[in-house]
Amino acid sequence: MGKSRVAPIKIVTVPRLELAAAVLSVRMSSFLRTELGLKFDREVFWTDSRVVLGYIKNESRCFHVFVANRVRQIRDESSPLQWRHIGTKVNPADGASRGLMVDQVESSKWLAGPDFLWEKEIPDEGKEEDVDLSKDPEVKSQTHASVQKVDELELERFDHLSSWYRAKRAVANCLRLRSYLQRRYYERRDKREKKDGVKNVVMEPLSAELLLQAEKEIIKLTQRRTFDVMKAVEGDKWHNERERRRHCKTTSRLHHLDPFIDNDGILRVGGRLRGSDLSFESKHPAILPQTHLTKLIVSHCHTDVAHGGRGMTINHLRAKGFWILGCSNFVSKFISQCVICRRLRHSLQVQKMANLPEDRLTPAPPFTYAGVDCFGPWIIKEGRKELKRYGLLFTCMASRGVHIEVLNSLTTDAFINALRRFISVRGPVRQLRCDRGTNFVGAEAEFRRCAESSKDRVKDFLLREGCDFIAFKFNVPASSHMGGVWERQIRSIRQVLDALLHQAGQQLDDESLRTLMCEAAAIVNSRPLTTDFLNEPTHPTPLTPNHLLTQKSRVILPPPGSFSREDVYARKRWRRVQHLANEFWCRWRKEFLSQLQSRQKWTKPRRNMKVGDVVIIKDVNAPRNTWPLGRIVEVYESKDDYIRKVRIAVGDRNLDHKGKRNNQVSYLDRPIHKLVLLVPNVDQEEFPAKEPQD
Repeated sequence: MGKSRVAPIKIVTVPRLELAAAVLSVRMSSFLRTELGLKFDREVFWTDSRVVLGYIKNESRCFHVFVANRVRQIRDESSPLQWRHIGTKVNPADGASRGLMVDQVESSKWLAGPDFLWEKEIPDEGKEEDVDLSKDPEVKSQTHASVQKVDELELERFDHLSSWYRAKRAVANCLRLRSYLQRRYYERRDKREKKDGVKNVVMEPLSAELLLQAEKEIIKLTQRRTFDVMKAVEGDKWHNERERRRHCKTTSRLHHLDPFIDNDGILRVGGRLRGSDLSFESKHPAILPQTHLTKLIVSHCHTDVAHGGRGMTINHLRAKGFWILGCSNFVSKFISQCVICRRLRHSLQVQKMANLPEDRLTPAPPFTYAGVDCFGPWIIKEGRKELKRYGLLFTCMASRGVHIEVLNSLTTDAFINALRRFISVRGPVRQLRCDRGTNFVGAEAEFRRCAESSKDRVKDFLLREGCDFIAFKFNVPASSHMGGVWERQIRSIRQVLDALLHQAGQQLDDESLRTLMCEAAAIVNSRPLTTDFLNEPTHPTPLTPNHLLTQKSRVILPPPGSFSREDVYARKRWRRVQHLANEFWCRWRKEFLSQLQSRQKWTKPRRNMKVGDVVIIKDVNAPRNTWPLGRIVEVYESKDDYIRKVRIAVGDRNLDHKGKRNNQVSYLDRPIHKLVLLVPNVDQEEFPAKEPQD
């Protein structure tokens, strides 16, 4: 298939015509592939123009629009590797472009093509000479401008410095070196000119005058990098009010400060104190933005006032001759991040109050899920001896009922015996929540050792009796707020016991104390759980724990069947008991459970503690400045994705016989409410991604 086009009337260069022919060839190739529906293994395009080959294979130069568009079309439909050069004598396309006589058509290359196309293999492409396109008029000329920028001293060089004095000393040393090199240059010049009285140059020592000059240089550098007015005047003074108004517009943050540039080129506050007897720096402090250098200045002044508050720090800044834009917020933010101030005055960590556990929300037989704690001691008389007795409180997690046992001591054996008495009266317990008292931890260890020594036998016995092994759930050490269920009950018991002891006198024996404990438990169990309808005579009796405890027949799951109000008058007592128990749980859901919905405090989510945070641990028996320092090594995530318990690595503060600190590290589990955050780790997300769903 062949195709040719007539050249336009408008004069066009030969390379452009050859390039248009190349575009026509790739379009014909695309047309044949589409119409024939065949897949060609290989396609080769031939042209006798080396300039066109240079255009197609070019990778660096830019062309004018005509050539650039057609080269792009060719490269979209083909690859530069598919294009080869063919000699003019064997190029069959010349027959269409130059024309043929009728008797020459049959013997021409137009129909048969070149001879090498009839061979089995297309001959390899020979080494072609590259065409120099540098002088081609189609190549777009490019102009490159090289600019060398000479930077002055950059503020970023001060970022690694941690104090204002070090920054001034570094700049002062640079000024010393500059002065030394200048004087040395003049010395050598004078020696070459053989002048008399030439002295050896020695670097001058660091002085207060040099430090003051370095401070001014740092201030000028900071102002030039921040304020446009300093760039506009390029260090010159504002000689009159007209120039000041031209450079400092009313929309600028500097307008209300009435700024001016002093003889040293520093932008200062004009203000209204020119007539006062204060020093020049106090009357006209230097204006500074909020940068790292400004933070070093604030740190220096904050240390000078012995880590005083925001007001003392700002006053000292003004007295030193510094006026920071947005100073109040900037100083407050710095003080909030000051490690020493956080150690001395920062508040303890808090987190959003957790959701209630399932054992407080699930109706179950009384004391199936219980909390336990000890309180006391109480002094009793036995003959002439005075002995200590302790109270052991069990509280039902659901019904809030209480049961009290008396302990002769706080040993593990005494607790286990009291637990056996409690189970004998109230029935088996599935789970006990408590703090990490030594008697509770010891009892849990005793039970665990017994279960491990005869695991199969104990398991068979529990299955045969239809009960579970008691599971202990310990709170984190020093977290009394996590045991608020029983701590509040202990307070109620103490109030009742104080009133009873006031009536019975302070001289108690063992029997009297046990009687008072039972009476106190009965009084607490008769307290109303809800107070919404106490003043309405038509409303049922307020719900109390005794509604369930006094109707309890056995500590097992309810038997199958439905129970109605008629069962109150039934002859079978167990049906009457079961109906009253069901009535308790119905009212418990309607009247009491809904009151647990709201959070009385800790209502907002706070920053989660992270691994790597440096904290101090609260110790109620020690002054705050001696609280131990630690680093968080592990966090315990709650079900709602908040962190309320952490593990802390604490070093040993004791010294050995050589006066060196030991390298021993101890690990403590603590609630976040006993920690003060000193240095936060900001590598992780601060809040949960979304509100947790139960």
